Amino acid sequence: MKQSAVVVVAAVLVVALLAGAATVAVVAAPQPPPGYTTQEDTSSYFIKQVGKFAVNVYKIAYMIPMSYVSTSRCWSAPAGGGANYYWMVLTATNGTGAAGQYVSTVWGIPGSESKTWKLLSFNCTTN
Repeated sequence: MKQSAVVVVAAVLVVALLAGAATVAVVAAPQPPPGYTTQEDTSSYFIKQVGKFAVNVYKIAYMIPMSYVSTSRCWSAPAGGGANYYWMVLTATNGTGAAGQYVSTVWGIPGSESKTWKLLSFNCTTN
C-alpha cells in the first residue's frame, strides 16, 4: 500500500472512531409517558415535597440509605377525582454520598394528607 493510501485509511479510521465515540456518549433523557401534559415547576415547594416523598417511601420500603437532592423534570396528568399522577426525574444520594438519577411516578391529591399519596414506580436511570 502506498504511503498516501495508508494516511487516508488512518484518517478514515480516526473519523469513524470519533463518530462512534460521539454516538456512544449521547444518552437520551427520560421522557414522560403519553398523557402527561402539564410541565410542573421543579423549583416549587410542592414539587420538591412530592420528590422527597418518593425518595423517602422507596428508602423505607427497601431499607436503602438515600437522601433527596433535587427534581430536574416533572410532568403531571389528571387521574380523576382531584388526583394527579406526577412523573419526575429525581437526583438522590445513597449511603456513601454518590448521586444517582431516578425516574419516579407518584399518585396523589394535592393538598391532602400523606396517607392518600402512593409511590407507583421508582427506577434508577444511572449506575
